[in-house]
Amino acid sequence: MFSRKPQETTFLTVVTYGRTGSTALQAALNSLPGVLVRGENYAALRGLQQYVQSVAETADRHHNGLPTHPWYGSKKLDPAAVIEDLRRHVVENLLRPEKDTTVLGFKEVRYEPGHFEHYELLLSYLLFLNTLFPGITYIINVRDPQEAARSGWWPNHGDPVAALTQTRDWLVSAHEDLNSILGEGRAVLLHYEDWQGNAPALIGSFKALYLPGNDAGVRAALSQQLDHGSHGHDESQVDESQVDENGSREPR
Repeated sequence: MFSRKPQETTFLTVVTYGRTGSTALQAALNSLPGVLVRGENYAALRGLQQYVQSVAETADRHHNGLPTHPWYGSKKLDPAAVIEDLRRHVVENLLRPEKDTTVLGFKEVRYEPGHFEHYELLLSYLLFLNTLFPGITYIINVRDPQEAARSGWWPNHGDPVAALTQTRDWLVSAHEDLNSILGEGRAVLLHYEDWQGNAPALIGSFKALYLPGNDAGVRAALSQQLDHGSHGHDESQVDESQVDENGSREPR
């Protein structure tokens, strides 16, 4: 799915939740030549989804062009042009590709029930990303909710296990639905437990996506101690006993 002409940019997004090793996954992807995956953006693109939807619904009201009409101006609206302009804006101002970038994307962890009222809204948003970035690939990464909830990332959450269980179930369903709607291979499902401390497993997953190869870079990325800012206090310290024979630490 990434075997297009080298000069043509393709897109991907990492879809996950907190404490699933997503920053390590991001680092591993960024070790690949030509691949640039930006970090989280507070789900900034969700606002664009509402904007595009409102423009499309307004354009559908083009009864006439009279300035006295309540939908005056809607006749000239072009939703497709709006989407194209937004795509250019996001690429140039948020994702900011480099000269050698051929695969461009971002990761986001804000997919819990607190961010989406129900699953249909989450799926709708993921499909919108395909409207904004045609052909985008979804790398969906999940982790056992009990293990993820042990992190200090969730100290003030009333019931993190329930929230993360719901989120994991939603993302597993999204993997199935995106492939059903958009075509097989458009969404891939990674399990943290399969690739944490196991660089060859992640390397194999990347090769299955036809991403550029850099085995040494992936190994180095997974062995690096990562900075999670003010929320990473309990999991930022990794001692040498956590490094396996492949040179991989447990990613955060």
